[in-house]
Amino acid sequence: MERSSFRTSQRFSRDRPPSKNLNEADAIFTIATTSAARYVSDSSSDNTSRLDEALNGMIRHVSDVERVTRLSLKNRQLKEFLSYSPVILNASTTNIVTRSKFYRLLFSIAHHNIPIRRFMAGELRLLGAVFSCLKASLREELGPQNMIDILRLLQVLSYEKNVPLEHWANDLISFLMQEVVREPEPEWMPYCIAILCNLASASKSACKRIKISTSYKKFSRQLMKLLQHNARIIVVSSLVLIGYLDEKVRDMVYCTENVHDTFMCTFNVLTIGDDDCMMTRQIAADLLRFEFREIKIDRCSKLLFSRRLVVSESPTTPGVPTLASTGKHVLDYGFFLGSIQQTARLLVVLDPRTEESSKIYDLLLAFCSLQQLRVPVCQAIIRCQPTETQLTTPLMAIAETASLPRSKFGELAENATLKALKLLTHLLKECIEPHEQMPEIGIPREQLHELIAVCLDEKLEFGDELSGFSDRIQKVQLGLRLAEVLSHDEQCRHHLLTICSAHFCQQIATWQFSKNPVVGHLTKPVKERTEVLEPVWTVHGIGVILELCRLLAVLKDHSKVHKDQYWQLLKDERIIPFLAYGISYGDQETVQQAFLTYSHCAQVPAFPSHLLAEMVASCKSSFSTASLSNVDSLKETPELRRRQTSEDRISESGEVMFSDERSSQKALDDLLRKFTLEGLPLKDAKTTELFAAYERKIKMLQLKEKELEQQLESAHHRPVHVSQDNESTAKIRELKLECENLRDRNNQLGDQVTRGNLEIEQLKGEMKEVKLKSETMEQSLGMCITEKNALKTQISEAICNTERTAHNAQTEISKLNSDLAQNVTRLEFFLNENKEVKRDFEEKIVECEVLKEHILQIDAELKSKRTELERAHTLISMADQNIAAKEMELKEADNHLKLYESRLSDRESDLKSAHSEIDRIRKDLESAKISLQKLEQMREAMLSLASSPSS
Repeated sequence: MERSSFRTSQRFSRDRPPSKNLNEADAIFTIATTSAARYVSDSSSDNTSRLDEALNGMIRHVSDVERVTRLSLKNRQLKEFLSYSPVILNASTTNIVTRSKFYRLLFSIAHHNIPIRRFMAGELRLLGAVFSCLKASLREELGPQNMIDILRLLQVLSYEKNVPLEHWANDLISFLMQEVVREPEPEWMPYCIAILCNLASASKSACKRIKISTSYKKFSRQLMKLLQHNARIIVVSSLVLIGYLDEKVRDMVYCTENVHDTFMCTFNVLTIGDDDCMMTRQIAADLLRFEFREIKIDRCSKLLFSRRLVVSESPTTPGVPTLASTGKHVLDYGFFLGSIQQTARLLVVLDPRTEESSKIYDLLLAFCSLQQLRVPVCQAIIRCQPTETQLTTPLMAIAETASLPRSKFGELAENATLKALKLLTHLLKECIEPHEQMPEIGIPREQLHELIAVCLDEKLEFGDELSGFSDRIQKVQLGLRLAEVLSHDEQCRHHLLTICSAHFCQQIATWQFSKNPVVGHLTKPVKERTEVLEPVWTVHGIGVILELCRLLAVLKDHSKVHKDQYWQLLKDERIIPFLAYGISYGDQETVQQAFLTYSHCAQVPAFPSHLLAEMVASCKSSFSTASLSNVDSLKETPELRRRQTSEDRISESGEVMFSDERSSQKALDDLLRKFTLEGLPLKDAKTTELFAAYERKIKMLQLKEKELEQQLESAHHRPVHVSQDNESTAKIRELKLECENLRDRNNQLGDQVTRGNLEIEQLKGEMKEVKLKSETMEQSLGMCITEKNALKTQISEAICNTERTAHNAQTEISKLNSDLAQNVTRLEFFLNENKEVKRDFEEKIVECEVLKEHILQIDAELKSKRTELERAHTLISMADQNIAAKEMELKEADNHLKLYESRLSDRESDLKSAHSEIDRIRKDLESAKISLQKLEQMREAMLSLASSPSS
């Protein structure tokens, strides 16, 4: 039986009508806003009671998750009501009951609606008002439940990164630190440490304020003790705080020897969660994939988590994900793939509209973004089999989430449908690619076909209201990507030829070519590209064309009309701006897809590659111009920068021209010095930019040389006095020396440019050799992949068989081993501090031995249970045989019973006939008795007559 209550009833019922219509919700918000406005103007008892009634209605309305997710800041009444909240909470006339209702209402909204939570935490600055309520609760001693309600609201609001820390932040941090170190531990302590974790991970200032606190040393020691706490929210929050605050302990916890246990602890927190405290899984997921920053404290730059635990950013290529140094051995950990499976199983039971589900999708997608982890992670998710208590597999749950309509998510910024589509594409690609066909994975092909049709059937018109527009256009892109993956399966391909017909593909291409502003933007001269492009079009719109080309490249081999559409798309020159913009400004994936599409376009003999080169060069030229201007602004004084801004201009060739020649030359010299001495400090500087700077320097030197020659000639022809002859001769010599120096510098720069061109040619030759080698390696790699896939299937079958038999024992043993490893690590850390810990360590060693014996006992019990299970199976088989024999006897008895019943019915019919005969005889007997009586009477009468004459 399925445990999840969302799978078939609440989550995926597409035709479920809304519980209440929108008019009723608007009426509730209108009444609440009116009541709040009246209360702010006059806090009388009548207005207070009206406000309490309105709050009760709103609390009932937001008690359903679906209603909360549909709330939007576009609702003017709701936004106005929220603006009254900090005023009412800060008011001294507001009573305890009204504030408690505000806590419940604001928490319900902020917990499930992320855009409104960001509005409340950032623009509304609600944390200050809630903290004032916390101080009032402490002052008036309102009890623990009131404290928990306030701290719970603070925890949700402080999770956002846009929280402004104002004058109240110091008092809040001091209070939270005091509650964490208090003895005995208060029941609201988990919320306190979670709020500190949120503040430290979101703000440099919060970390600085924690470290300069007077109770920091005691707090730091307490964090180490809290790593052994039973509450998982406390453990994971302590790990995050240690990473930000305590450098010594951080190096120990996240070092190579201990990162294995840190990974295991974090995955356990993620998969198990914490029912007593919310947002535990969010913090654990952030710890696995969140990037920590560099913070400067007292002029000393200290690196706080310079890497992510698993996914990091490439130091050479910004924006490209790479495997972090802490996660380079993650595949060697025996628990990793099992933890991935347990994490994926959460997608079955969690509501996809929640933030927990969104964080899990983000984590799995981050793993899939790495080439080293993509295959094992996808295979681990695919191998998840249904159980007796959970019939739905993670793969089926992901497909169901991807099929959900947008109306299920309302105005949520974190739309899990798109994330599920991305993850589903990765998983299906791993299923289909090895054998060019899709195995049995529990998802009907018809469901996938319907999903693609729904993704491509979005009504997109540029210029309409952009609410959800980004999600819709991205859904078209992901739908084309999923279609391309499924097109490698023969059965799916037959239906895709109908769903993605050639005419439909032409409509998609025409829609992008005519509506996407990238085409008009890149066809303009550089100096006229002043408009700001809509990011929806520039990112996902380009991806639509690139994915469409990949899909047609597969379908063209199976349909003539698709083949014609494929060549028509490649010959259309309007595709060039898409390739140029993707190559120049796209991320790693977009650039790779753009180059792949260009390899298709290169098949067209008349393809204008020079136009593509010119557009890419124009993009780089405008980017180089911006880089030069940035360097100038850094090197010059503010007054000169303001003057230059008004006087500088751009030539028709795209080159920056300066009206102040001295400032131009100085800026260019500084730029060349940074290139040559400081090793190319600009993040996106290219070799073409360097050559352009050198060429500009050469032009400047040539102009200066001509000016000096002109001055020299004019000095020769100008009449001079005898008294000034020696002075003019000295000037002429100085000018000659300066001209010679300039010629030498000109020759040196020319030699550098020539060497640079030779190096470029040499690099091009080496690139061609590398391409040839890569092609041969790809061929050999293809053969290795086929052999690897065959071995992989055999290994996967063997692994599945062994996992089924040893799953229960492995779970128990892994728990005991984790407890053992954690106890040993913690005891080794405290061993050098005091002798009592050493004695405790010896006792723990004894306990470890006991645990080992307990493990052996569990193994023995497992073996005995297996034998008992076999015996039970034999008894069951014998019982089945006895039942079969009894069933045969029962069938024979039924036959005899039917025979006796037929005989009894015959006897009953005979008995009825005999009864009828008896009744007839009785009737005849009665009639005979009557006639006999009559005869007696006649005889008596005759006797009386005979006796009367004689007398």
